[in-house]
Amino acid sequence: MLTLVAEQIVNGVFVGMGYALAAVGLTLIFGVLRAINFAHGDFYMLGAFAAWAAMTYLGIPYGASILAALAVGLAAALIMSRFIAEPLAEAPFQNAVLATLGVSLTLQAAVTLLAGGTFKEFTGGWMDVVDIWGIRAVEQRWLLIGVTIAVFVALELVVRYSRAGKAMRAVAQNREACRVVGIDIQRVTRTAFVLGISLAVLSGALLGPILVSIYPAMGEGITFKAFAITVIAGVGNVWGVMLSALLLGIAETLVSGFIGTTFREAVGFVALIAVLMWKPLGLFAVRARY
Repeated sequence: MLTLVAEQIVNGVFVGMGYALAAVGLTLIFGVLRAINFAHGDFYMLGAFAAWAAMTYLGIPYGASILAALAVGLAAALIMSRFIAEPLAEAPFQNAVLATLGVSLTLQAAVTLLAGGTFKEFTGGWMDVVDIWGIRAVEQRWLLIGVTIAVFVALELVVRYSRAGKAMRAVAQNREACRVVGIDIQRVTRTAFVLGISLAVLSGALLGPILVSIYPAMGEGITFKAFAITVIAGVGNVWGVMLSALLLGIAETLVSGFIGTTFREAVGFVALIAVLMWKPLGLFAVRARY
């Protein structure tokens, strides 16, 4: 019994790392724009499909397909930032919600039109089994963990110590004061948005080989999971996002293993409701964002 529980926890850590990489991008966007990007999961889907298309139609290896996916995601993020995110930065919250929902439907329709609406087999990735500290998992899962940790460390350093990071923290705390002292709010908004989208694209490209099958609507679940993780963690704590994602991943695998897969998708929403009732600001919220 203890062995089975330990296995489920280890699987939950792997799942949670995937959630963390996608959710931290949404957290970054929400912190600066004060709006939820409901197309976030669709950029995750775009990353998986762009990597798959690069391998399938261009014949490039998987490692290069990740870079190709990031290039596609960067172009899409810049377009969305220029025509949607930046103009709506000062608009009411509901405007951004409706606009990003529209982007979500557009991305799904575009991918369906170009690649078809059926499941696609993602054949790339490094799938040899590696044993580390007695834990056996395919190389792709270890790569995901390594990349996620590296991204979180880099993001923490950038946000806390770089000029651009300090500007993002300032805009997140007080937009009017930033405007008074001459901070280019539009540029900061673009930087945060493109960075957040790029992380979603990267997570999709890295998780494609693990998921094996990809499809145009695969990002919907990620959007809601990332939203739940963002609220549970509370705006302002990057490492809180990782811990919340790990807790969600472990909870999902335990529920799936001991109760049933039918209830797995409800775990995040139950946790979200519980946190909103008990600690509305989030488990790891700080007074000053970031």
